Amino acid sequence: MDKGRNEIIERARQRRINEKRRKAKLAISLIAVMLIGTFALSIRSFANERNGETASYKYYKTYTVENGDSLRRIAKDNMSEHYSSVDKYVSEVVSINHIVSASDIYTGQTLIIPYYSSEVK
Repeated sequence: MDKGRNEIIERARQRRINEKRRKAKLAISLIAVMLIGTFALSIRSFANERNGETASYKYYKTYTVENGDSLRRIAKDNMSEHYSSVDKYVSEVVSINHIVSASDIYTGQTLIIPYYSSEVK
């Protein structure tokens, strides 16, 4: 009886150890990805500065749909020269927010919309 109980306890201990190892590997992987991303942004920023260009970074913010809003109007108010057309911006907003049709927005709805800034946030 004790042998069976000891085996169960040992398996549970091994599962806890394996779970801790898995979490540690995940944490290390996430840190590595963040460091690589930061390094890549630094290189890009440095290269842009050398070329006399201002670096710009893509961010996302929330927008609450107001009465009478359309995705085209939201796009015209929020898009930048990084988009070749209003339709490209609207398409990205539709994709990000999993909207079935561009006309499927409603007053009070919160959307995630992209924007660019030269500030590193």
